[in-house]
Amino acid sequence: MSKISIKIVEVDQTTQTALIKYSSEHSLKPIDEYPAIAFQISNFNVKTPEEFVEAIRPQITQYVQQRDAAENPDNIDISSWHGHSVEVEAHVVEPTLIATAVPVLPTQQIPAQISPEVIL
Repeated sequence: MSKISIKIVEVDQTTQTALIKYSSEHSLKPIDEYPAIAFQISNFNVKTPEEFVEAIRPQITQYVQQRDAAENPDNIDISSWHGHSVEVEAHVVEPTLIATAVPVLPTQQIPAQISPEVIL
């Protein structure tokens, strides 16, 4: 994972809320061009901005990975795949594993990624 930037752009003492912006070196825009997301500081056992950033870092890391993946999709050229065929040996499952094997669920369509950002 690349380095990420986390910026506290606003705090509300009354509601104990902080607005955060984030980006990474792979983000398409500068940090200030992204909308902020809100965090309820009272949900974390923190006393300093450094402790707060460390507490939200795992969640922000996940958010930035998802956003960067959506902004920079891996476009594989599959145009030459049409008509491709291959013959392979069938996969053999050991008889002792058949009873304990986890059933395979049918594939499902996955909806487009939902943005974790809240625009205030």
